[in-house]
Amino acid sequence: MSKSMTITEEEVKKWHFNMPDEMLEAVSNRFKLLSEPMRLKILRTLCDRERTVQEIVKEVGASQANISKHLALMHDNGVVNRRKEGLKCYYRISDDSIVYACFLISKSVVENLQDRLSWIQKVNTNLTT
Repeated sequence: MSKSMTITEEEVKKWHFNMPDEMLEAVSNRFKLLSEPMRLKILRTLCDRERTVQEIVKEVGASQANISKHLALMHDNGVVNRRKEGLKCYYRISDDSIVYACFLISKSVVENLQDRLSWIQKVNTNLTT
């Protein structure tokens, strides 16, 4: 991933004004697709380069049938692309914005956990003094 993405605060603020209900349905479906941890593991594996199904199976540590099922669903929904070369099938992320979204959510989760930990430590200090 060598591409960068810039999102302005103004774009984010306008988002809810311009989003038709049909688009919200599509966004919801994308979040549903990404709500499965195994699919996130597959995406994490594909972040740096395309890989064969066998490489993904080895990296993720799941069965080929399970990985193939998830990859087919991800392909059908435009999350990954695939190409065949002989008997091998190579997969890659089709839209880098998915990786950015996962990064932003992960960063937010870590920050939220840090805030909670700070609050717990503060409460604990107040209770023990």
